[in-house]
Amino acid sequence: MQIIQEITPLSPDRLYMSMYYYRNQLDFPLHFHEDFELNLTSGARGQRIVGSLSENIEDYDLALLFPNVIHCYKRAEGETCDNCEVTVVQFSKDMPSWRLLNTVQMDKIREMISQPVSGIKFSPRVAKLLKSKIESIAGRSDFDSGLRFLSILQFLATLGPEDTEILGSKNEEVLFSRSQRIRRIIKYTEDNYDKKITLEEIGNLVGMSSSAVSRFFKKRTGHNYWTFLVNYRLECAQRLLTGSDKNISEIAYCCGFNSLSNFNKVFRDQNSLTPKEYRVKFKKSLH
Repeated sequence: MQIIQEITPLSPDRLYMSMYYYRNQLDFPLHFHEDFELNLTSGARGQRIVGSLSENIEDYDLALLFPNVIHCYKRAEGETCDNCEVTVVQFSKDMPSWRLLNTVQMDKIREMISQPVSGIKFSPRVAKLLKSKIESIAGRSDFDSGLRFLSILQFLATLGPEDTEILGSKNEEVLFSRSQRIRRIIKYTEDNYDKKITLEEIGNLVGMSSSAVSRFFKKRTGHNYWTFLVNYRLECAQRLLTGSDKNISEIAYCCGFNSLSNFNKVFRDQNSLTPKEYRVKFKKSLH
């Protein structure tokens, strides 16, 4: 079975990155990425796979997955996921070594994310309790949301054994390294996603032909480059829809989409909601 390296949209200047998905179909293949990930699902029935461990999930599920651990979520057979909600919060693999974490006030968080494990799952009670708070930071990057993010980690780090369970050990993780060429391609995309990008430009950047770049990127990440670019643009659009007052047409063009109609179609195909519906649903989730 193919295992895909996910390229997270987390940039060095962000404390965290979080996205909310409504009617998520839980159909992403086995994958891994370099950063921590807190996953909250509600209204879903299926399986959570972390390393070699597979467990059933129902209603409310909350798990913290550690860097470079193979994982995925799968819906149960016959499940339509019509009311399934997923919130993903990603934060840096380097966070345990940050100076901020080496303070008395942060010692519980540092201890939690420094464990030699594949992940930690939390009780349905905790998942239900934190649902609105976790959803409230999705797509946001303001100071108050940063404080809420840290308070979520602090709450999880101080839970008792009745609400926490270790998922696997570090021996179960599969480590991969990303080549310098892939890093340069990703950095170029992050810096230029709002403009037209060609494979010729990328090829010149890394010393490869356009066709070689396409094959190389697919082989190393499991993703078609254009799919990666569109998904990155959508992530940026979601952040603006939930964290700014820009109109939808302005968001479409500043995220690199060449027309409003194309943006609406691609966004709806990805999220089962139009950009306007997504913005309205997110604002309702805050109340």
